[in-house]
Amino acid sequence: MTIFIAIAALVCGGCAKKVQTHVNESAKLHFDAWMQVNHPELEPTALGAYVLEDIPGTGASLASPDDYPYVRVNCTRRNLDGTVVYTNRESIAQQIGDYDETYYYGPAVWVRGGSVYAGIEESLKEMKVGGRRTLIIPGWLLSYTEYATAQEYYDNVTGTDAIYDVEVVDAFDDVVEWEIDSIGTFLERNFGISKKDSVKFGCYYRQTGQPSSTEAFPDDTTIYINYTGRLLDGKVFDTTIRDTAKRYGLYSDSRTYSPVSISYKNTESYSEITMGESGSTLIDGFSYTISRMKSHEKGVGIFYSVLGYGSSGSGNAIPGFSPLMFEIEVVDKPAEEEE
Repeated sequence: MTIFIAIAALVCGGCAKKVQTHVNESAKLHFDAWMQVNHPELEPTALGAYVLEDIPGTGASLASPDDYPYVRVNCTRRNLDGTVVYTNRESIAQQIGDYDETYYYGPAVWVRGGSVYAGIEESLKEMKVGGRRTLIIPGWLLSYTEYATAQEYYDNVTGTDAIYDVEVVDAFDDVVEWEIDSIGTFLERNFGISKKDSVKFGCYYRQTGQPSSTEAFPDDTTIYINYTGRLLDGKVFDTTIRDTAKRYGLYSDSRTYSPVSISYKNTESYSEITMGESGSTLIDGFSYTISRMKSHEKGVGIFYSVLGYGSSGSGNAIPGFSPLMFEIEVVDKPAEEEE
């Protein structure tokens, strides 16, 4: 019996001693082996990323995120096998056969200080505006959480290794000021007015067609409009007009192209204005523009992203921090809806 107990104790003791493997052990072995085969000449950065290519910029230094918390960036991400999994470069999207006419292509605004991957932010701090770097980044450095050491990233973060091509085209400390300045440039070029000519902070309106009446619409009435929404570069992202939809690659057989109904509220609370029978809410800049219009009037509303889709943007067509422009015409009730 004593022998049996002793053997059982040894067996159980052996069971308790499980071999513990690090969360990133196999990932690191794979990454290190790939680097040894493909780029044995490169030395790691302090955090453990690798700079494959570096084209220095000549603009402002990005050393301090506090000085330049916002950067506009062209970016392409590839897997280690070279497969492109993301790009905002139109030329690359076309090269790989992934171009979509309805998508926005161009620089994106990145917010530093917790919203940029650690493996990229490390390089941003060494770059200047106009610079471009290609980075090979292990998965554990693709983290928004900031740690003090490379070991802490390795111990706490898992992810997929990637190759990033990052080009900084602009940097600024105040994104609202940047948006208003962008709108101002657009207004001066297209309407001969300045950023000071707002009808509401961040919102501008230009009448392009006279109304048939100077009377405001009654409260709780239904009006009809046609509209086309654009980015300031002219790209159309939405419209009620069939020919415009076809011209800009937006046309869909499943959508009806005709004036839409607007539930109009003649109050100071323009946010109560809704669209369609379902009463869909509208972004503030759009509803505020409508609130200024009268029967058969044509106009253009231009507004910063706080009155639009904010820092998140909308889908693949509207990036974050995008000023928007809506061309709107108040029209008669469509014939098919006449009672």
